Amino acid sequence: MTSPEELVARAFGVAASQVTDQTSNQNLPEWDSLGHITLVVELESTYGVSLSPDEALQVTSVDAIKKMLTARGISW
Repeated sequence: MTSPEELVARAFGVAASQVTDQTSNQNLPEWDSLGHITLVVELESTYGVSLSPDEALQVTSVDAIKKMLTARGISW
């Protein structure tokens, strides 16, 4: 299964080695609004989840993505 770090790297076209739990829309220049939509679509298709609009707005860091997935019983 694809890790959240790998998914974020793929969604934003950066090296996986650049992505950590602290990677967020505040410190990754590629993480813009269009990229965020791409990320949400990737999360939903990769992990088989459906995010509400509020949830989609809350996944603004790798750590937040991991917490959301863990809360849904999803591991990678």
